[in-house]
Amino acid sequence: MASPHDGPLDGRKGGLPRSLGRALDLCCSLCLGLAGLCLVLMTGVVSWSVFGRFVLNDTPAWADATAMLLMGWVILGAAAAGVREGFHMGFDTLKALMPAPIARACDIASDLLVTLFGLGMAWFGGELALGVWDATLPAIGLPGAVEYLPLVLGGIMIGLFGAERLAAHLAGEEAPSEALVTPLVSDA
Repeated sequence: MASPHDGPLDGRKGGLPRSLGRALDLCCSLCLGLAGLCLVLMTGVVSWSVFGRFVLNDTPAWADATAMLLMGWVILGAAAAGVREGFHMGFDTLKALMPAPIARACDIASDLLVTLFGLGMAWFGGELALGVWDATLPAIGLPGAVEYLPLVLGGIMIGLFGAERLAAHLAGEEAPSEALVTPLVSDA
């Protein structure tokens, strides 16, 4: 089976270098892996909380705060992978009815907005994290900034993946999700 990055330039006409495409593949896999791991951990924490509340009659104080923290990693890790894989929410039905040049302009505008949104999320999430670094989350004893780290790292990844899609569409090529032979997540 062919790799999505068989050619010297990522399998596309003037695309990103193959090594950068593979590095972003790895980052996408890590985002999904982290989201999956945090989902499993969150399920365990919530299960322990329910067991403690209804069986032991002693709710663990740290469970809710930990579950919420893990939920941030699940959501933003999967959202970043969704940008790269192209399974994020979109309006492709309308775009499919448009002439090719207008559809391409919509792709470019969408990728630009997603990239800017991700970078803005990282920037402002970083400001929030720095603003509460010296505070301590009482239930789990961690610095207050850990609540905003998913925003920062998720925003960076969304920005990177959006920029990759933007570069591909500006060059008139397929975005990474359209070029993958075997996507990480599929409808099948």
